[in-house]
Amino acid sequence: MAEEKDIFEIIIENSVNERMDNILLENEEYIKIQNKIDEQIERFNELDLDREQRLVVDRLVSFYTESGALYGRMTYKQGFMDCVSLLQKINLIKAS
Repeated sequence: MAEEKDIFEIIIENSVNERMDNILLENEEYIKIQNKIDEQIERFNELDLDREQRLVVDRLVSFYTESGALYGRMTYKQGFMDCVSLLQKINLIKAS
């Protein structure tokens, strides 16, 4: 049986995965970074690495990407929780 996500996790997933894509695609700094990535991909392809070398690099980059994605999700979640805590402390919302 698939694990059910609570509403908080669904909100975070939607906000981080879908909403942020639209926001980032309009951000100049993000676009510049993406252009730098494209340049490095071209340089990487020129290295003419063998299959095993490419796999090692690919795995390393994948793990860094996975780590960064988790960091972003956890940061967003913690910020959301901090906001709720602040709203509770100033009595704008009630604690459950």
